[in-house]
Amino acid sequence: MKLSDIVARLNLLDSLDVPSECDIATGTLKNITHVVVEHANANQTSSTDIAKTYTEINSLIKKFANQVESLKQDLRSDIAQQEQEYLADSLHVYQEEMIHDTTDGILNRRMRIDNEDDLVLRTRLKNLTDWRIPGMIIRPGVETFIEDMVPLDPLYVVDHDPELMRPAISKFTPEYQRRLREYVINDWADGPILDRLPDNQFGTIFAYHYFNHKPMPIICKFLTEFYQKLRPGGTVLMTYNNCDLAHGVIRAEHVWMLYTPRRLIEQHAIDVGFELIMAYDGKGDVSWLEFRKPGDIVSLRGGQTLAKVLAKTE
Repeated sequence: MKLSDIVARLNLLDSLDVPSECDIATGTLKNITHVVVEHANANQTSSTDIAKTYTEINSLIKKFANQVESLKQDLRSDIAQQEQEYLADSLHVYQEEMIHDTTDGILNRRMRIDNEDDLVLRTRLKNLTDWRIPGMIIRPGVETFIEDMVPLDPLYVVDHDPELMRPAISKFTPEYQRRLREYVINDWADGPILDRLPDNQFGTIFAYHYFNHKPMPIICKFLTEFYQKLRPGGTVLMTYNNCDLAHGVIRAEHVWMLYTPRRLIEQHAIDVGFELIMAYDGKGDVSWLEFRKPGDIVSLRGGQTLAKVLAKTE
């Protein structure tokens, strides 16, 4: 059985609120038993039998709920065991194949996002922009999210190659382009990835369709460094391929994206020190996580000299 089939079964069971439904069933039967025994003028033998049957049913309902939970635990154990191969395969694809991806291939690699999900994502992103704090966007690509981040000052643009940043940066006037801070990184090399960027400075870090194609060790490495780069109260918002959902595993099985379960990402982020603010799964390919470094955003800036920034129109 493929891992996606096992995850689909767990997703189905997780969609059922078994404890609540069992509590409702138990409560309903308890009320009926009370009415019959106390108010329906039943004879003593009938009342005793009904009360006894209720006790037996209540015990069976608890047994049923425990059996369902035990089944879910068995599925989780199967997933944890089988996913080791998927994690290793994703790391191999990243190290041996994705390192050779061309600029055009990366830029043409798009992610399906529903209009409603797009609006939610942009709203979340805009709520994280503030002219008093620096921001970072990783792989702006050909999307327009960078336009939502221009209030951040300065705005750092980060990717593997300057040509990957060019489509997004070229949308702006030459004056604003000179204000942007471009940084080239290499997450295939040993050592820190973001070491050339300042520590404890950023208020917002955003990555769209970047970590969907990174394996777990690289995502964990980034999260550790993000924590160092963010100032207290700063937030990282990142899309990823949620392989705690069956369709995410299917994408990994077809090597459309890599195997990155939410629970593993979330656990590492919490271990680093982050707080989970939001986890969102959309209708298309998009899932994202928001993590915040504990504390309050503080800035000493008293005013901004930059006029409103607009992208160039055709």
